[in-house]
Amino acid sequence: EALRRRIRDLELNPKAIGKLILPGDYVLKKDEKTGKERKIMTDRAHGYFWMMKDLNETDSKPILTSKKPIPEELAQEFPALESLVSLSGDTVNIPDFFTRNNRAKDSEAQCTLVAISFKAHGFKLLPSWIEPFKEALCQDDNSGGRRAEVVQISITEGWFLKMMSSIVMNGFKKNTPPDDHDTTLLSFGASIEKFVDVLRMHNTMTGYVYLLDGLGRVRFAGSGGASLEEAESLIAAAKDITPLLKNSATPSKLSRGRKVMS
Repeated sequence: EALRRRIRDLELNPKAIGKLILPGDYVLKKDEKTGKERKIMTDRAHGYFWMMKDLNETDSKPILTSKKPIPEELAQEFPALESLVSLSGDTVNIPDFFTRNNRAKDSEAQCTLVAISFKAHGFKLLPSWIEPFKEALCQDDNSGGRRAEVVQISITEGWFLKMMSSIVMNGFKKNTPPDDHDTTLLSFGASIEKFVDVLRMHNTMTGYVYLLDGLGRVRFAGSGGASLEEAESLIAAAKDITPLLKNSATPSKLSRGRKVMS
């Protein structure tokens, strides 16, 4: 059942340890004496610092950038996570939050770029996806800008940081433009094991992006920092699944002079 819930059409990096991880954060390891396989915890099998090694092996990209949008008939809904808090102070649940403005329940009416990080390294990589997406699709309302939205989610793990939630919140507010407060969401101390597994975000040291259609289904994904080509692929995918965005600015004009993030 847990395997069926996973987003199936994500392309995992063949070098990523996450490719081997089973639901529950287990991997299979063969007993040298008996030859039988048994499930053991990932940390025990690959060492406590496996995520750092994984970043180096995959260039911070455990999920490879989608080559094209996931077909609508194969697309799966983004998993649920409750009680996130926006920088505006509202408590929201996802994926309902992503489709709150789509009253017609039309899959082509809008798209949402969901950018997720857990740690500082991942957070620093996300602008390489977010900035070109906003520049191309979210600026001019007259060309359909309101049909594309960016929602950034920061997940804080551990009881200590949960106790410091007000300090963390204030820090984000100071460093986030007021226009983005409604769509910047924080999660403190929630049970995220199933959420992480469904999206294959096993390595929480990096950042992840997911492009959703108007029904909140995952149609495109990537991780780490975006190259110019990857940012352009994301924008092209958004226009493909949201046809009314096709009159927006072309990616080639936007990417001039932009540096590749890694």
